[in-house]
Formats: sequence, structure tokens, C-alpha cells
Amino acid sequence: MTSIPRRASRPVLAAAVISTFALTLGACGGGGGSGDSGGDGSVVIGYTGPLSGGGAAYGENVQTGLQMAVDDLNKDGLEVDGKKVTIELKSLDDKYAPSTAASNAQRLADQDKAPVVVSPNAGAIKAIQQINNGRSKFMISAYTSDPAIVQSDNPLTMMIPPNFESYAKPFTEQGMKNGGKKLALLGTQSEYGQQWTKAITDEWKKADGKIGADNSIDYATVSDFAGPVSKALSEKPDSIFVGGPSQPTALIMEEAKKQGFKGSFLVMDQAKLDEMATVTKPKNLTNSVGVLPVKEYDDPGTKGFLKKFAEVAGEKKVATSETALNYQSIAIIAKAMEVAGTTSDPEKIRAAVPDALSKVDDKYKVNGFPTKITDQGHLMNPDLEVTYLDKDEKYTKVPVEQVSDAK
Repeated sequence: MTSIPRRASRPVLAAAVISTFALTLGACGGGGGSGDSGGDGSVVIGYTGPLSGGGAAYGENVQTGLQMAVDDLNKDGLEVDGKKVTIELKSLDDKYAPSTAASNAQRLADQDKAPVVVSPNAGAIKAIQQINNGRSKFMISAYTSDPAIVQSDNPLTMMIPPNFESYAKPFTEQGMKNGGKKLALLGTQSEYGQQWTKAITDEWKKADGKIGADNSIDYATVSDFAGPVSKALSEKPDSIFVGGPSQPTALIMEEAKKQGFKGSFLVMDQAKLDEMATVTKPKNLTNSVGVLPVKEYDDPGTKGFLKKFAEVAGEKKVATSETALNYQSIAIIAKAMEVAGTTSDPEKIRAAVPDALSKVDDKYKVNGFPTKITDQGHLMNPDLEVTYLDKDEKYTKVPVEQVSDAK
């Protein structure tokens, strides 16, 4: 679909969404540096993420995007400092444990000579930032919307998604417009979830709204949501804040509708409305504000990306922003290697990112491609939007004014 003006909203029909299946992609290992290191023509991009346990689906979504980018870049051909380079993806499972993620990152940097390690977990990234600019030097491709990642002043970090604090105001405005003034809190109990809860609570109060008790749930361990939902609804809220991984978030919203809730949902950015519609009926997700589905973007490479994703993952699998944003971030990193003339020096690669952004091929621009990177290391898309899913299952884009990453 075409992009709408920043001052207006236009509804489009949400595509019907279907059942899920698990996807596990194998990843290549081995390889050393090239470019000015005089290596063997291959370079490892490391990935540490949850590939088993409760976060496996999320971790696999990230891995899918990384592997798709590696395959496409290798097919296109990458040349660094006059040498042809093959990129290899090596993935290690950290089961969402920050200490394991840090160990994995160290191993990828030291044993596999990976100049870049990808992590999709704020807690893990914070742990990795303690080790990536000392004895071992490697760049972190950070898939998290937690602004603390760039507030740490780590010179070898690149933050990929928008700062989640930017969503608080449009979420509040949409929630009150389509629900009312009383907000119930049913977010995830993770550190990230609690930061989100605070941000939405602060913004809701600023808009003269009322906040119920914090009924946060451990989305990773709780499977029966009837009790927590009933407790939250006993306060008679007009809107409910929910969010964690898509699968449990969908079940919580389904349970709320089952118990008679007719207000609005504010869905934190980890959960994706179209992915949730593979877990529950789309009607259970209506009257919600959340992040914009990948299929609603109209970047130059969006359609091609979705077609390739369907070929890799199957027609029934939903392409999420975890997949799309990590796909285009690897293309940015590869172009930065070309610009820097090295695959082995993470400091030069990171320094080349600003120049690389304008040189990335359009086919890799799929999900609000960034036009700049801040001095702190945050990739920025100036035309950020969220979406409202109405009772007719239609998406309406809502412009977002982005907040500063400063503390």
C-alpha cells in the first residue's frame, strides 16, 4: 500500500491471517576475516538469541531475517578491499539468558573472528556491552527498542528498532480515543516489559487518565490467563495494556474478549498484530493500537522481501519486523564493510555506517529503512508510524513523533 500523509490516516483492509508452524533455520559456521586482514575470503556474522524454550519463535524470526540477508548478499556478490567475500551466519542459542548471551558473543568474536554479533534481547545486549570494547572488540547489532542500549555510550553498538518510548504518546491517544480514561496493566514481567509499563503509565497519567493495579504476568511461564485477566477486568478498565511475545499476548486478548471486555488494547512492540492473528481469531484483536505490520510498508523492497520470505518460510508464516529489520540491518553492515574496506575491524565498520546507509540497494529496504544513524548509534527512520486495528479488521496508520534517546 502507499504511504499516507503524516497528518492523515487512511484505513486499509487487513489481510486474512492463518495458522502458524514452527520454523527453524540452520546457520553456517566457521570462517575468518578478510579485507585488510588478508583473510580467506569469508567473514562470520555472529548471532546469539533464544532458539529454544519460551522465546524460540521470537529468536527464530530474527534468525530467519539474518539468514535471508546473508543468502541474498552472497548471491549478489560482496567485494571488500578488492576481494570477493562470502558471509557466513553462525548462530548460538542463549535461551534468553544474558550471561549465556555474553559467553556466546565472546566465543563468536574470539573463536570465529566475528566482527559483528547480533542480539535481540535488551538484557543480553547490556551484558555483551561489558565485553565488546575491551580485550575483544566487536560491533553489536542490537535488536531492541530499549533506549538504555544507546545511552550506555558504547561506541561499537548499532541499535536497530525505534525507541519504544516514542510509542507511549500515540498509544495513549488512540487508547483514550477508542476506549476511555481507565487503563489496566497486563504487560509482561520482564525488565523490558516493566520499562514499557512505566512509560505507558507516565504518559497515561499525563493525559489525566486513571491507572489500575499492576497485574503484570510472566508471559514465559504462565499458561492460564483467566485469573489475571479477571483480576484486571474487575477494575472495569476502558483500555488494557498488554504485550510480550505474540503467542501469549494473543491468548490474553482472547481471554479478555471472552470475559466481556469491549474496550481498547495497547499492544507493546514485541507482539505483532498480524502474527497474533495466527494464534487467535482476528476479531479478538480489534480496537487495538500496535506496531505496523511488515506487509503494510511500501518501501522499495517490501514486496520482494515478502515474496522471498514466503518461499523460505511458507505461505502460512507471517513476516514480522524482527525478520524484516534484521534483514535490512545485515545489508547495512555488509555495505559498511565495503565502504570501510575491511571485514575484520569493527571500529572501522561501525564508523562507516553513516556513509553506507545511502548506498544500500533498494531491494534491502523493506521496513521503514533508516536514513541516518545518530551519534549514539541509533538507526533512525524519520517517517515512523504505528497502526490502529478497528472493529472491521482494517489497519489505519498513525504517525509517530519520535522522542530523544537522551537519558
